[in-house]
Amino acid sequence: MMEFLKEIFKKLGGLNAKMIHIAGSKGKGTTAFLTAEALNAAGFKVGLFTSPAIFCYEEMIRVNMEEISSEALIELIEKVRVACEGREISKFEEITLAAYLYFNEENCDYVVVETGIGGRLDSTNIVDNKVLTILTHVELEHQEILGDSLDKITREKLGICRPGVPLLTPANQHLNVMEEIEECGLTAVLTSSFELGNHHPEACGLAFFALDLLGIKVDAKIMERMKNLLIPGHFEIKKFGIHTLLLDGAHTFDSIQSLHEKVLHHAQSEGLPSPTWVFHILKDKPRELLKLFLNKRSIWMKIENERAGETPENFTHANAKEILENLKNESIPQFMVFTGSFRVVADIKMELGEKPSHGLFV
Repeated sequence: MMEFLKEIFKKLGGLNAKMIHIAGSKGKGTTAFLTAEALNAAGFKVGLFTSPAIFCYEEMIRVNMEEISSEALIELIEKVRVACEGREISKFEEITLAAYLYFNEENCDYVVVETGIGGRLDSTNIVDNKVLTILTHVELEHQEILGDSLDKITREKLGICRPGVPLLTPANQHLNVMEEIEECGLTAVLTSSFELGNHHPEACGLAFFALDLLGIKVDAKIMERMKNLLIPGHFEIKKFGIHTLLLDGAHTFDSIQSLHEKVLHHAQSEGLPSPTWVFHILKDKPRELLKLFLNKRSIWMKIENERAGETPENFTHANAKEILENLKNESIPQFMVFTGSFRVVADIKMELGEKPSHGLFV
């Protein structure tokens, strides 16, 4: 399939912009958003491709942080289908090709692309002329697709790398991952963490090092833009009457653990009450993730989705509407953290009235 996608990609005109490609298990989206925002603040026209979408495919494709219009996306998808000459490809592959076509039509200087799953066989990897590759934190995930060990998973993710193209990875990356980088004949530039606003320090460090490698000086204006950047579903804080809601799509073991630490620090610094954790683990995720919530004040959030996980017996459970209705009746300020899946984020946003009125919904 990759060879066919490359043929279609070439037929549609390829990609003229300088590409930064990001793979990993945790922090891909934040790193992508921060890097794109910084490049735009530095004066470049920047395309950004991220996944998953919360509500609609338009969210995945942006130029200078502005989402593609539904009309433009429909037109681009039709061009992709014509180029495929009747051969069916997946929706993600279709959207990826449409994004690259859009970035060309918009004459972007840079494009920042987050992989979907893995890297080597991910449809985003049909591009060869990259200027930078980034491997964020890697952990065990999607083992049925990527392999049953950290070594195998890392090798799949390193498939985005190209000869002579710099590779960035966090200095505190797992030792097995570092050994696999060496085994693949690659040399990585190690990045340190950097505290900036509510963003994950590892992602901030990767973005800053990326800019440095690209020869872009981070001034006060760029720093301020990065600090104030709001990334949907990533440590997204909202007021709900007297209550505080925090929405984060963390869904891997390490990302949820990291979120726990960050939430407790935020609660202490902002004078918020101890958090109530509202979560859902999809059926294709490890059930061991439930253990991360056992000793905490937690609620299992029921969702209507084909990937919905089975409701565990040892947790209180309710759907998004019920949770927010109950919260309205609380006279004492509460701090509630919604996590475990971007489907949780989507359901809460929908109940808050934030679902767009139109779009190509996922």
